[in-house]
Amino acid sequence: MNPYHNANRTRWNAAAPKWKAMIDRRGTWKDIPNRPEMVFAPQEMKYFENISEKKIAVLGSGDNLAVLAFAGMGARVTSIDISEKQLENAGERARALNLDITFIQADVTDLSALPDNDFGLVYTGGHVAVWVSALQQYYNEAARILKPDGLFMVNEYHPFRRIWKKNTGRLEVEADYFSPGPFRYEYSNDILEPKAGGYPCYEFRWTVSSLIQAMLQAGCQLIEAAEFGTHVGDWEGAPLQGLPENLLLVGRKE
Repeated sequence: MNPYHNANRTRWNAAAPKWKAMIDRRGTWKDIPNRPEMVFAPQEMKYFENISEKKIAVLGSGDNLAVLAFAGMGARVTSIDISEKQLENAGERARALNLDITFIQADVTDLSALPDNDFGLVYTGGHVAVWVSALQQYYNEAARILKPDGLFMVNEYHPFRRIWKKNTGRLEVEADYFSPGPFRYEYSNDILEPKAGGYPCYEFRWTVSSLIQAMLQAGCQLIEAAEFGTHVGDWEGAPLQGLPENLLLVGRKE
């Protein structure tokens, strides 16, 4: 496995118990199958009107909240993540909710466990590309498993929000927007306590244009690009008001 990705996998496996505990404290995961709007923005929901029985792959599924939402809408969902511990936690929730979901542990740059042209929708959302060193390979694999005329949906934390130093009280550039990395950080086993040490992690910062070009080069026609969201979380550590929170790209496989 790619050494950057393997390090990130180790850290996410270590962080999985505390991440699970945080979500359990909130308790809202039980409502998600009946209220997918808790997970998806209106800009996404408009594409999900007729997904009952559709085969959907969720790449970099993480906490699997999007997976629970898709399953609740009647889709046949396959959840793929690099962290087996995250998948184990998601499997427990799926069983508690009586949802039939397929879980596969895999690196998003190597989906050889999945056949060509098999899914009507491939979805990736949240913070996924930041952990991936080979963006084009990742999107190529997403397009490969997608049926012709199927949709590839990317909802990423907006790249403009990744470049700023934290906890300075002002917008101060930490790294050039055009520098993809890798950026090495030391993390604890608590995902909400960055740079606390113990687990090296590697991040990669992709520009808006690189995300769009990767989708186009993977063989998908871009049918929508949208920037939205205004919320600024405490964890972000910078005064990001006025910057878009999310970048949505929707491509159709040609």
